[in-house]
Amino acid sequence: MSWIRWIGLFIGILGLFWCVRGRMTRRLSRGEAILLGVGGMFLVAVALEPSVVDPILVFKQTGRIVTLLIIGEMALLGGIIFLGIRVGRIEERLGNLIHNMALRDFTREFGERADFTRKILIIIPAYNEAGNLRKVLGRIPKKVWDYEVEVIVAVDGATDDTERVVREFDIPAVVNQVNRGGGAALRAGYELALRHGAEIVVTMDADGQHQPEEIPTLVEPIVRGEADLVNGSRVLGRQEKGDLARQAGIVFFNLLLSVLLRRRITDCSNAFRAIRTECLAYLNLKEEQFHTTELLIEAISKGMRYKEVPITVTRRQMGESKKPKTLRYGTGVLMAIAKTWLRT
Repeated sequence: MSWIRWIGLFIGILGLFWCVRGRMTRRLSRGEAILLGVGGMFLVAVALEPSVVDPILVFKQTGRIVTLLIIGEMALLGGIIFLGIRVGRIEERLGNLIHNMALRDFTREFGERADFTRKILIIIPAYNEAGNLRKVLGRIPKKVWDYEVEVIVAVDGATDDTERVVREFDIPAVVNQVNRGGGAALRAGYELALRHGAEIVVTMDADGQHQPEEIPTLVEPIVRGEADLVNGSRVLGRQEKGDLARQAGIVFFNLLLSVLLRRRITDCSNAFRAIRTECLAYLNLKEEQFHTTELLIEAISKGMRYKEVPITVTRRQMGESKKPKTLRYGTGVLMAIAKTWLRT
C-alpha cells in the first residue's frame, strides 16, 4: 500500500474517532457527527480499496485520480463550512458570556436605583467616544412631554476615558469588557429597559451626529399612540454631506428595503430612533455591528406600526468613525439584510 493511502487511512480513522468522541461528549451535533462519520468511512474505504470509486468515475480517461481530486475538493469545502459553523458557535457563546457579565455587573452596581418605570430611556452605545460623549450627555433633556428621561450608556470595550466620563455625569453604564459592536451594546441596553420597566426607548449615537434636542419630535408619534417604532430620517430632514460612495450605498439599501418591506424607507442606516419598550421582547436581534437594518426588518415584518420623522444629522465633532471602510460597510449591511430577511 502506497504512502498516500496510509495517510488517507490514518486521517479516516482519526475522523471516525473524533466523530464517536464528539457525540459522547456532546461537542458535535448529530448532523456534524454524521457528516464527519461518512467522510471518515469513505477515506478508510478508499485507502483500503481504491476501486470503490470506479462506479462514480467522473472522467473515464483520467480515472480515479481526477475523481478523487474532485471529491477531495468537495470535502475541503465541506470542512471549511463545518469550521465556519463551529467558529460561529464559539463566537456566539463568547458573546453571550460577555453580555451576561455586563448585565451582572450592572445589577450589582446600579440594580437598586435603576427604576425606569413609565420613563423614556435613552440608550447610547459608546466605543472610545470620551470627547464627544461629554457634549452629548450635557444636552440630554430631563423631561420629554410628560415623561421623565433616564440615560444608560452602553460602553462597548472602550479603551479611552469613555466610562469615566459617564460616571462624571452620575449616569448608569453597562460595560462590555470586549468591543463587540453597536448592535451588541444596544442589546444589553434593551434587556435592561425591559427588566426595569421603561416605557419608551430612544437610541442615539455618542459621536454628536444626532441632536438630543430632537428627542421630543422622535418620540411624539409613540406618545400619541400612532406608532410603535419611529425612525429619524436625515432624508426627510437635513444632513451635512459626507462620503459620496457611502451616500450612494445608503440610497441603494433604502430602495432595497422599501421593496422587501413594501413600504417607503428613507434612512435605513440611521440609529436615531424610538421604540415602545414592550415591542423589544418580540424582536430576534443578533447583529453585532450592522444592526440598524436588522431592527427595521424585524419590527416591520412582525407588523409593528412604523413611522419616520425628519431629523438633523451633523458630522462628528472629533475622533474617527468606527464604521468600516465603504466596501466592507456595504457588504456588511447587505449580509445583515439578507440574513434577517431570510429568517423572518
